[in-house]
Amino acid sequence: MDLRKDIRRLQKRYFRHFPEEKAETGPFTEFVARFDGESLYDRKNFAGHITAGGVIVSRASRRVLLLKHRQLGKWLQPGGHVEAADDSVLDAAYREIAEETGIRSEQLTPLTFPGETALPLDMDSHYIPACAAKNEAEHTHHDMRFVFLFDGDDDRVMIDRNESDAFRWVSLDELAAIPDFRDLAPRIETLLGEADAK
Repeated sequence: MDLRKDIRRLQKRYFRHFPEEKAETGPFTEFVARFDGESLYDRKNFAGHITAGGVIVSRASRRVLLLKHRQLGKWLQPGGHVEAADDSVLDAAYREIAEETGIRSEQLTPLTFPGETALPLDMDSHYIPACAAKNEAEHTHHDMRFVFLFDGDDDRVMIDRNESDAFRWVSLDELAAIPDFRDLAPRIETLLGEADAK
């Protein structure tokens, strides 16, 4: 996997839709310019590493799946570290979703702009505190979040209890009230409206 090439390709497409975020996402871009190969996703690179998230929206209910992250104690989307076996950041998002929720890739359709293939709808860098249990120093996650429509049953989610304590489905209004999703929620709402208009 040429992760740096994959990330730069995704960033180029991302900035085509969100040009105002070039300055705000500077730390992400600087990290990718500084590191290459395994050091981009190595968990022991405490300068940071690339992560992938998958925001799941139920096609039937229009609600969003959140997991109560065991280590951080926050309600977040499924997601985690990119691994050497992943073919791309998108593949990492699919794998993390399957591992953390039991939802398979064939039950998911990327929610994206007309004419686009799967594209992150959010890209940011955020602080992760040290974790003595994992022997990890504080570091930064440089995260790409993809959004997917889920065609399965909202009640048939099987969470990984090693990663999450609970799950819940929330409305887009509830999602927008959570600081980690404040910018992403309106993007999801807009794209759902466009999908409905087709």
